[in-house]
Amino acid sequence: MAKISQIIRRKVHMPGVIAVLFICAFCCACGGSERERQTEENPEAAWEDEITVMHEDAGDSKFEEFMEQVQKELHMKINVVPYPKNAESRHAKVSSLLAAGDDSVDVFTVNDEMINAFKHEGYLEPLGDDVMNPETAALFPQEYLKESLMADGQIYSAPYMLDVLVLWVNEEWLKEAGIPNLDSKENLCRFLSYDWGEGRYAYGGAWEKTYVFNEIGEFINLFGGDYYDWENEKTRQAVQFLKECADKGYTSKEQVIDQYEQMNQKFIDGKYGMVFMYSGSMEIYSDAQVYGDDKIHMASLAGLGESVTYVGTWQYALNKASRNKDAAKRFMSYVTGRDGSRLYAEEMNRMPARSDLLEEENLDITGYKQFQEYLSNVTLQARPIPANSVEYLEKVGGLFQQYIFGEIELDNYCKQMQKLVG
Repeated sequence: MAKISQIIRRKVHMPGVIAVLFICAFCCACGGSERERQTEENPEAAWEDEITVMHEDAGDSKFEEFMEQVQKELHMKINVVPYPKNAESRHAKVSSLLAAGDDSVDVFTVNDEMINAFKHEGYLEPLGDDVMNPETAALFPQEYLKESLMADGQIYSAPYMLDVLVLWVNEEWLKEAGIPNLDSKENLCRFLSYDWGEGRYAYGGAWEKTYVFNEIGEFINLFGGDYYDWENEKTRQAVQFLKECADKGYTSKEQVIDQYEQMNQKFIDGKYGMVFMYSGSMEIYSDAQVYGDDKIHMASLAGLGESVTYVGTWQYALNKASRNKDAAKRFMSYVTGRDGSRLYAEEMNRMPARSDLLEEENLDITGYKQFQEYLSNVTLQARPIPANSVEYLEKVGGLFQQYIFGEIELDNYCKQMQKLVG
């Protein structure tokens, strides 16, 4: 009898149990749906952390879309503050914040000139394995990593965008001169010496004091010289060539006040036939609708000599004074990781710094195939930038401008450059 009554009690109570379970499940589902609805209406409800990033891309609508996606992915509020547009002012701004121990910015975007100074000053936090573990570090050019991003065995920044110094040529100018390409010295000489008419120059540059360093070093590489040896005949030939370009009117001496922004605009406007500019300018030419096989495109370095060119990156660096280091590292790990790097590259139409992405075949980036081919035919080299980068670059540029304007002769110029490089 007891057995039967137990069975009856179970049957009687079972509907009640089911009802209770159903009500609980319904309430949980309603609660979950309500929370999801609140999160969609108010994304801030999902934020787990908050950081501030000073970013070179601040103000760009495409970058804002990228950051919105990063916030959702990380459940993190990311405040973005802008840089001054001028390179010297940008460097000074970050330097003053770091030196003051200011914790209002957690993460900075930096280029090679900036990191080569800041990594020695004790104001940045080494990144360690949680951002730049050995597997991640192996994805970047090793000589470049050692020379530019490291100090005392520590890595101080994480690259997110690759910049390679590229020779660009306007195909319309080649057709006008009846020259098929610049793949030989003969073709290059014909291109330089062609009569382009008033206000048009075969070669344009950014020869402002803090910028011309790039082209001086690049031509020394192309001529097979040694930047640290100014008695080397090929080093001397490289800078002689640049002066001859100015003296013969192949390029304009007026560009001694131009940085990349001014040089690019003149190139786009049809005042220059070829320039040396970093690969990140692909986006600028594309947006201006002047990029393409029949307009502005990358050109072989063969006609100039050795196929050696400078590599650089934009990177994220962590403020040592930050009070949000864990969140900042989580952000840096994502935006320099495979998924975050791909998202940035395709959203911003720029080349990723990670080699595992560069080797893929399906990135949706303008000129990606051409850039892959370009990389396969050049040797990449880190720029020789010392710790006192701003002061050093100004001295290098000042000496070069004196040489270009004939204020000092070649021997004196080379002698003073040797003292600067040590």
